[in-house]
Amino acid sequence: MSENERLIKQAEHMGGLRRLLLIGQAVGYIGWIGSRGLGYVQALNIDPLLLMVVQNLCWPLWGASLLASLWLMRRTPKNRQLSALLDDERTAELTKKVFQISYWVLLIAVALVYASTFVTDVDIRAVAPILLSLGVAVPSLTYAALYRG
Repeated sequence: MSENERLIKQAEHMGGLRRLLLIGQAVGYIGWIGSRGLGYVQALNIDPLLLMVVQNLCWPLWGASLLASLWLMRRTPKNRQLSALLDDERTAELTKKVFQISYWVLLIAVALVYASTFVTDVDIRAVAPILLSLGVAVPSLTYAALYRG
């Protein structure tokens, strides 16, 4: 196997790992923070013990995937050729698109919450964690969905 083939294979592996870690971060954060808001939604009537179990399982997932992503970010620039394969012009364009999509998703979610205040009582303790987790998770999920795909 030539050096270029080895670098391409390594870049594909690291890109897949990056995608997996982003999904882990998003799911972990939604489960950890977003589930806190579900406890205040009276209509759902969710057992608090179940929410506690979900939160206690999800925050380590989020933390481990975040630490692994930081490790991956630290490791990648050491090899300039590998870094060039992973973070090319398409990736920079994708990052811009991801933040635009995430901005609109969060803006629409906030507008829907605002509109719902005219129809029903909205408990900020339920809405704030869900919006926060949405704002954190949507960029990661969007990036993972669109990355090299």
